[in-house]
Amino acid sequence: MLAKISKIALKIALGVIVVTVASGATYQFVQARNDRLAFPTPGIIYDVDGIDLHLDCRGEGSPTVVMEAGLTSGSNSWLQVWQGISETTRFCAYDRPGIDWSEAIGRTADSKEISDRLHRLLEIAEINDDKILIGMSAGGVYVREYYHNHPEGIVGMVLIDSSHEQQANRLPANDGDDAFQTFLNFCRFLQPLGLIRAMGSLETFIDQVGIEGEGKQSWLANLNQSSSCSSIYWEMQSFNEEVKDEQPPKSLGDLPLIVLSQGIEPEAIPEAGISKEQAIEERQIWNELQLELTGLSTNGRRFLAMDSGHVIQFDQPELVIEKISQLALRQRVSSK
Repeated sequence: MLAKISKIALKIALGVIVVTVASGATYQFVQARNDRLAFPTPGIIYDVDGIDLHLDCRGEGSPTVVMEAGLTSGSNSWLQVWQGISETTRFCAYDRPGIDWSEAIGRTADSKEISDRLHRLLEIAEINDDKILIGMSAGGVYVREYYHNHPEGIVGMVLIDSSHEQQANRLPANDGDDAFQTFLNFCRFLQPLGLIRAMGSLETFIDQVGIEGEGKQSWLANLNQSSSCSSIYWEMQSFNEEVKDEQPPKSLGDLPLIVLSQGIEPEAIPEAGISKEQAIEERQIWNELQLELTGLSTNGRRFLAMDSGHVIQFDQPELVIEKISQLALRQRVSSK
C-alpha cells in the first residue's frame, strides 16, 4: 500500500512540474509576442546569409556613422544620441545576433565573423558611401577588426571607452564578472520558462543604467525575449577570447581617430568586491590601455568624459554627439 501511495505521489509531483513548466513557457511566449507588438522593429530586417539582422538608419548626409554597441546591448543603447547625430549626418545602428531585434544564432562568434557579418549587412542595405565606425566597449574591438578586414571607404573611427585586446591579461580580476556569468547561466535556461520575466530580474539590470520612459520599456521588452540571456551568454564567451592577445592591437595608420574615455573619479564597488584602492589601480591600467588605443593612429586624439563612467553615451550624450558630429563634418569637408 505504501509503495502504491508513493507512486501516486510521484506521478502527481511530475504532473505538477509538467503543468508548471508548460504554463511558464506559454506565459513567456504570449508576453514575448505582446512585447514585439508593443515595440515593433524601428528599422529594417535584412536577411544576411540566413540570419535576420536589424539595421536602423536615420538622417541624411555622408559620411555614414555606423554604430557598434557594447556587450549586452544593441541599437537601443544609442537612444540618447541618435537624434543629435542624425541632425548632422546619416546614423546607422544595428543589432548583433540575438540582441534587441536581431535573430539569435545560439553559438559563439569571433570578431572576424562579427565584422564580416556587419560588412555584409551594410552591402545588402546598400550603405555604400564613406563611413565612420563607432565602437563602444567591446564594440571598439569589433570595429578595429572591421577596419583591418574591410578598410575601403572607412574615413574615421570613434572609440567610446573601448575595450583593449590585451585587457584580460592586464586588468585585475573582477569578482563581479564571475557573478554575472553565473546569473547568465541560470537566466538562459529559466528565461524560456517565464521565470526571469516573472521575477523582474532584468529590470534591476536596466535600472542600473539609468534609462527611463519608453526607452526603458523598449529595452526591457527586448531583454525579456526568450533567447536574450542565451545570446548575451554566447557573446560574452566569444568576447572573453578576444581580449587575451599577447600582441598589442594592430596600427590604424593615419586614420582619423577619436578616443572618449571615462573620467569620473573611481569608487569602491562593494557588490563586486572592489575596494576604493582597487578601483583606482584598475583605472590607472585602464587609462594606459586608452592611451595605447589613441596611439594606434598617428591622427588620434583622446578626450576624457569627466562626468561619465563606462557608458558615456548615457552619462554624457552631448559629448558623444559633439565629437562624432565634428568628425563627420571634418571628413565631409575633406572629401570634397
